[in-house]
Amino acid sequence: MNFYKHNRNISKYLLISILSIGLIFSYSTASHVLSIKLWATASNPYVITNDQVKDNYLVYIKEKTNKGQEKGNSECQRGLGGGVLQGDDIICNPGLKNLQKKADKLDDDLQKGDELDGDIVGKLSEKLEKKKEVLSDKFEKLRERMEKAISEEEEEETPLPLEDKKKVDEQDVKTVEEHKSIEGDECRDGNVLDGASNEEDLKVLAECQEAVGDVMHTKKMDDGDYKFLLKLDDKYGYLINDKNDEKTDGLLVIEVVPEDQNIDNVVLPESGDKVHVWGAWVTDEPKGWHEIHPTWKITKE
Repeated sequence: MNFYKHNRNISKYLLISILSIGLIFSYSTASHVLSIKLWATASNPYVITNDQVKDNYLVYIKEKTNKGQEKGNSECQRGLGGGVLQGDDIICNPGLKNLQKKADKLDDDLQKGDELDGDIVGKLSEKLEKKKEVLSDKFEKLRERMEKAISEEEEEETPLPLEDKKKVDEQDVKTVEEHKSIEGDECRDGNVLDGASNEEDLKVLAECQEAVGDVMHTKKMDDGDYKFLLKLDDKYGYLINDKNDEKTDGLLVIEVVPEDQNIDNVVLPESGDKVHVWGAWVTDEPKGWHEIHPTWKITKE
């Protein structure tokens, strides 16, 4: 009899653990399932890599946007609008409620059994809340870094060191050799930098280049450009360089000059949008990073 009780206890503990992990890891949509990955290390169970933070931030932004469109009154409306992440559920996981109901039911069942530790669910909940706090903090820091990069706050005061410029130039030579300019109806003739307010700073790598990715952050600049940071699909990873990794969190800078913002080919995106862009692929030499600037065609995927 004790043997069966022991097995039942183990099974319930395993179920609690699975449900607890599911509260953080599961993410479902109508068409497919995404996983929010919070991989722990032996030394610190709350360590989350920067790539995971970006992936999770994108999930948050997309779910926030989708819920707002579908329901009009979304639980995910609280948060980034005020510039600070807030709210009880910063992950905005649409599968969270069902899992929470199951966990609550399990909690009720546990309270009825004398042989189990009644505090275990509470302890697991504390761990979950801690992980939410860690992720929320990292979301906010990522948002701050993206805003800093897109605003070019540091770049105006700190020119690129000569040693770094030499390294960027060497990488650009290799890049141009390996990746040629595309051709097609989406490309432009003439001066592809026409309309760029900092044309003298831009070194053309390809007169016409496409890219596909997810919009992470947007900003209307003082010079009139509409600027956003693009998390590239893997296929287009070659479009960024070391300075993008260092200064823009590995995101590609996209700029639409004022003259192109009202043309039929351009749909100005918002954070969370999946887009396909075409434009001039350049190095912004004072900053060292790669951009598509000017961008003259944008479609939503």
